[in-house]
Amino acid sequence: MQSSKLQGISRKEAQRKLMLYGALQNRIRLDALLVIAENPGIAFNDIAKTFKEDKALVAYHLGVLKAVRLVSFTYDRKGKASYSSYNLTDLGKKILDELAAVTK
Repeated sequence: MQSSKLQGISRKEAQRKLMLYGALQNRIRLDALLVIAENPGIAFNDIAKTFKEDKALVAYHLGVLKAVRLVSFTYDRKGKASYSSYNLTDLGKKILDELAAVTK
């Protein structure tokens, strides 16, 4: 019989962490997360400019980061102009802190 705790962490929490880290195994997603961390409130077009990839591909990877709740997205429309803004969530900040601690 297997224990439901793995050295102080529940199986459910371990699976959640692995899913989050798995999302960051992709170079574009990890780089996008770092760009957002360094530039809170950055617009989609500014994120896309940092990559030599198609904007649709960058949008897909940002969608994955949103789905696992590492980044948040706000969209504001003022007249004909629209503004997008990406920020790290508290979870995104926590994961980057954990990665920084592990890589030291």
